Amino acid sequence: MEALPAKSIKLDKGKMMTGKYDFSVDRTLSIKSWGSNMERLSHRSAESVLGIKINKIFPLLHDKIALAFRSGRKSRIKNFKNNCFMGTDFSADVQIIPLRDKKKKVDEVFVLLSNISGNCPLIKKLSDYEKMVAVGKVASSIAHGIRNPLNAIKGAVVYLSEKYGHEPTLIEFSTIINDEIDKLDGFISNFLSAASRDTKSSRVNLNDILKSIVAMIKPRAEIQGVRISHNFSVLPVMHADPFQIEHALFNIINNAFEAMPDGGTLNIKTSLKWENNIDYIVAEISDTGKGIPEEEMRGLGELSDNPERNDKGFGIFLSREVVRSHKGKLLWESARDRGTTFKILLPVENSGQSE
Repeated sequence: MEALPAKSIKLDKGKMMTGKYDFSVDRTLSIKSWGSNMERLSHRSAESVLGIKINKIFPLLHDKIALAFRSGRKSRIKNFKNNCFMGTDFSADVQIIPLRDKKKKVDEVFVLLSNISGNCPLIKKLSDYEKMVAVGKVASSIAHGIRNPLNAIKGAVVYLSEKYGHEPTLIEFSTIINDEIDKLDGFISNFLSAASRDTKSSRVNLNDILKSIVAMIKPRAEIQGVRISHNFSVLPVMHADPFQIEHALFNIINNAFEAMPDGGTLNIKTSLKWENNIDYIVAEISDTGKGIPEEEMRGLGELSDNPERNDKGFGIFLSREVVRSHKGKLLWESARDRGTTFKILLPVENSGQSE
């Protein structure tokens, strides 16, 4: 018996409905068809699902579908919630529709899902891992490609230093550029060797990292008409990967500059905060831009299934992952025409003397 397309299935009171999210089950209570939208909804391909017993996918639908085969009657379930061993907020309205063969015997049961909301946390986690694997592949390619131009930049800096070494400003920025190139080259070497995913911690002071960043962004701030305001509190030394922390801060500061193309004020502040029995070092970075639209705020820091949409949020995603790897938190708030504030909270663990 050939399954009828969803759009030709007659529902209650003679209504017709196109099933966006649909699948069917055969007499053995195994998945017979799995629509493309079901693939996206469940993050499972049709190939991986076909032939699997319904109780492995939707355990709470098993008895209802079995009853449809026996009775030949349609049924509806309002606000159906599917179990997931990690817990779930998935819910949907379900229509169970028996399909008969030429002998009027129920040969297949068609299931339509509508008014869908929520997801299974495990499925979302697996989806995030898949996105991160894709990001890793791209990052590896980028790391390889950076090496040659990086060496060219270093050579140019050495040449300028030797020829114009009497200029104090040039000496200052040449030193900064060389130091940053060495850090980046070391990071790329470690990344490509893939020896370990663990962060390489050392004793660092967050104020020192921010002061170095402020020195590097001064030329851009002058050109763009951005005033830099900073207020550094006395902070304890913490254990962290200085390159990764600097990278996370740079991403956020770069976003702040992009939010103020016609000038504004960049505020950088550090402090200490006691929260839930944990002592945090806090870096607060604010801009006076137009703010982030509400629809963008909801997905900020998340990778999209569409790579073209990851451009602006990719830096925030990377910063958040760095902060998480240091057992910290990245928070943000934004107001229209008033700007955006990011807060990085890093726990003080076995901190040294205040500096």
